[in-house]
Amino acid sequence: MTGQGRDVPETMESARRWSGFVCPDCRFVFRVPRDHDGKGIVCPSCRRILRIPAAGDTPGPLIASLRRVTSDGGAQEPVVHKTRKHHRGKKNTDANLEWERYSRSSRSGDKKQMRTMLIGGCMLFALIVAGVVVALRGGPAAKAVMPQKSPAKVADQPSIKPAARSEASLLAEAEPLARKFLDATHVEDLLPLVRHPEVAEARMRKIYPDGKLPVSGLSKFNTNGDASLRGSVIAVSVTTRDLLEKSMAFVAGPEGLKVDWESWTGWSEIPWDEFIATKPATGHLFRLTLAASEYYNFDFQDDARWQSYRLESPDQEHSIYGYVEKGSLLEKQIHPASDVQAVPLMLVLKFPAGAASSNQVLIERFAGDGWVEGAEKP
Repeated sequence: MTGQGRDVPETMESARRWSGFVCPDCRFVFRVPRDHDGKGIVCPSCRRILRIPAAGDTPGPLIASLRRVTSDGGAQEPVVHKTRKHHRGKKNTDANLEWERYSRSSRSGDKKQMRTMLIGGCMLFALIVAGVVVALRGGPAAKAVMPQKSPAKVADQPSIKPAARSEASLLAEAEPLARKFLDATHVEDLLPLVRHPEVAEARMRKIYPDGKLPVSGLSKFNTNGDASLRGSVIAVSVTTRDLLEKSMAFVAGPEGLKVDWESWTGWSEIPWDEFIATKPATGHLFRLTLAASEYYNFDFQDDARWQSYRLESPDQEHSIYGYVEKGSLLEKQIHPASDVQAVPLMLVLKFPAGAASSNQVLIERFAGDGWVEGAEKP
């Protein structure tokens, strides 16, 4: 769901008719009719014969190996976020756990390393100053030079940190929250359950102007047996009563866990159909899935200058092509790692002035890995 309220029934109907699938060999992402569950099919990319999992099969982990992109544009070796797992012995092939499974490296590791270097330098400088003061004035006077921690900064930190709690404790808090979220009938019912309700409310009312919500309900919680932790975010697979399986993100804050409504709905600043129809030359934020492409045409014919990507909406109803200049920092920030076919991102998109095509856009800015804002933060 990314746009107006009228899109909701079509989106849910589409989700019932199709299943997302990731080829375990070449990582190509494609859709398969639900009546193929448990049957064989040929991968459109590598032509390998695959078996589509049946309804009772168990998906695998939510988080794959990630690649870091440094601030100067360089790339480091892949890294893996810590994931708590209960192995069930089957490999995941469901593409609906979009934003979390294929999330690429956050840049928080680079920031931590820089922060550690700065702190170490400051401590060394403080010790040198303290030694000079002791030598000149002697004794305890040097203690006044050492900086003290500010109580206000400590008080500003979130009161709940998932990494410091057991998985059982987190799941015990998250399950009733997910049930209330999926049973909500009005916008007012959602506001106490979601992250940043003061921001989310205006977004919800654009989609549901009468305040009424479609009720999907919770059928299964922690469907694949994995709870994935990344910073202050815990992601859990859920299955709704209409058999839609996807990942639900819970973000820790001073009031406990809250559902990230934007990542659940795939919210974007403008509906995809309106964006394509009006072709605005100003940037708009989108949650989407990105894959490398080789499509060059109209305003973007020069393949020596442009890198092409296929951009797909969260409901898989819209697909367009986005372009960045080759060799730019933006290309390095968004380009999928060599072992990943597609990645969920938040990007700012716009059409070139006087665009000749309605399905080719400029990628103006990288806004974040995955679909949860601030998920990289510890």
